[in-house]
Amino acid sequence: MGLILCLAIAGCEKGDSEEPPSVFGANGDINSVLNLFRNTLGSLNSTTGQTTGRREINWDGVPDAMNGIKLSADFFNPTDAAAPESLKRGVMYGGDADAMVSSTGFSEVNVDASASFASFSGNKNFAVVNATLWPVTFQVAGQDRAATVNAFGAVFSDVDNPNSTFIEFFDGTNSLGRFYVPPHDNTTSFSFLGVYFPNSRITDINIGHEGRLSDGAKDISQGGTKDLVVLDDFIYSEPLAR
Repeated sequence: MGLILCLAIAGCEKGDSEEPPSVFGANGDINSVLNLFRNTLGSLNSTTGQTTGRREINWDGVPDAMNGIKLSADFFNPTDAAAPESLKRGVMYGGDADAMVSSTGFSEVNVDASASFASFSGNKNFAVVNATLWPVTFQVAGQDRAATVNAFGAVFSDVDNPNSTFIEFFDGTNSLGRFYVPPHDNTTSFSFLGVYFPNSRITDINIGHEGRLSDGAKDISQGGTKDLVVLDDFIYSEPLAR
């Protein structure tokens, strides 16, 4: 699946933005669309003080000792001057819910569903295990200062059903649109969804999905009643101060 525009698909609920966003959705071999999204945002940043380009998180920078335990919401944006520059990426996630990484498909939380999930890059995935709707917010990289982006995308593993998993974008209280993650095909478990807003700023994002890993139920593909999913890479434009 290649680049798809919001107005051309049913899996998008457009907000009131003056200009339509560009929607990048793919399943199966997602690499070409993922790289197109990356190129749209610009070069990868690894230091603070940037105003253009993009940031990425693939979760393999989280130490193995933290697998299966609650990850601090600011792990990838510490504001201590002595913290490693490489961790200062300007993103917060999960709110008060339990955000975690795992290298075993979250068998630490739900062994029955763990076989459904695969890692896209490295060997770790990310999930908020005890919520079906959770936020992503932004700060200036390395600072406790609210920020905005104009693009965000994520890799998902094991989205089985259309319209079961979504990313909704906000500018303050105004929804810029809810966009549904395409279900995986028969070749891989991976899906990608990224949205670029050329004329809007994103203050907050909500990610929604059907089930909670912490409930201990099987995935729908295993005979369960909910479409359980996990995530891998986050890709987003450089967060800029509000």
